[in-house]
Amino acid sequence: MSALLHAAAHLPLAWALVVASVSAEAARRAVRRGAGAPSPAAASPSPAAGGLRVLVVRPCAGHEPHLARALGSLARARLSAAARCVLAVADAGDGALPAASAAADALRASGIPAEVALTAPAGPNRKAGQLAAVIARQTAPFDVVLVADSDVDLEGVDLDALVAPLSDRARPAPLDAVWAPPVEVAEAGSLGDRASAAVLGGSLHAFPLLAGLDPRGLVGKLFAVRAGALAGAGGFAALTAHLGEDMELSRRILARRGAVGAAPLVARSLASGRSLRDVIARYARWITVIRAQRPALLASYPALFFATPLIAALAALSAPVAAAPALLAVAIAVPSRVAVAALAARVAGRRATLLSAAADAWLADLVLGAAFLRALSTRTVVWRSGRFTIDRRGLLREAEA
Repeated sequence: MSALLHAAAHLPLAWALVVASVSAEAARRAVRRGAGAPSPAAASPSPAAGGLRVLVVRPCAGHEPHLARALGSLARARLSAAARCVLAVADAGDGALPAASAAADALRASGIPAEVALTAPAGPNRKAGQLAAVIARQTAPFDVVLVADSDVDLEGVDLDALVAPLSDRARPAPLDAVWAPPVEVAEAGSLGDRASAAVLGGSLHAFPLLAGLDPRGLVGKLFAVRAGALAGAGGFAALTAHLGEDMELSRRILARRGAVGAAPLVARSLASGRSLRDVIARYARWITVIRAQRPALLASYPALFFATPLIAALAALSAPVAAAPALLAVAIAVPSRVAVAALAARVAGRRATLLSAAADAWLADLVLGAAFLRALSTRTVVWRSGRFTIDRRGLLREAEA
């Protein structure tokens, strides 16, 4: 029994070494692929992108802070391809309509064909419904659909990096979909804003880091997809019952032996004004999608994404049996966690000090831990004022009152 206890007492150290190794590999891959937002001045137009016809769709849902700025930012992005833009609004009573109309006027004034479409989306996933409605109404041909959420700031973003890999002239081979890892730039604001920015720019869950480990994941904040690949996957109309329409789209493309990759840039979200409760609910929805659609990855949340406090707690329990391994586990886990927070902040375009990185690490782990417990406790989610349950296939249905 004594030998078994001593062996168990080394578990925190083994766990800490695994997390540190995965973190180091994520950092290595992020540096290798140039994660983060490249300087617009350093970018050059892509001949491959220039030959494509791009339909830009920006689904909107209600009034948001900075909405007019975000929707109009396409005029200040870098895109060699011929593009036209549709700003999708549910109906004439939607609070996004005034800002969308003003943004469409500004885009047309800058030379970008733009319109506002009232979509009346069908299905519980209103974003997928909006996208499906826009695609169904198109009469002019297009090669690529580029989707940017309404809170994404495209100013200075090299959209050629999203579009060019989809061209038949791309080397070594064209991709079917390309996505930009999302980050949040709100450093000030509510506690919820700070917490969400810490998760996306201060943890191993930061998508610029995750993209190196799982580039086929496809997060739908900002992505581009070949028109043919989208049609082959059933189009957005086939995704309106899925909460994670982006992940389902990636799964369908890969099932048809297509290819999905991540671009070496970030999608900067201007989202703000959220409570901590709202943010925890948001990440619980994301984890619920993982639970339903990629269950094999569910254990990665406690094992990797908020492992440090769990390792520290387990080390405290094992210290009376084997003090040295317990102390070494904490000595490895805590500095590596702060280092991840600092790197994630850098690739997200945020400034980081040792103190702010430590604060990000603590806050992100708290949010992810709470979200994980919430996702395990229920399959019911509140999303865009609707209350839904999610079955084991990731399909949404109206929840009973």
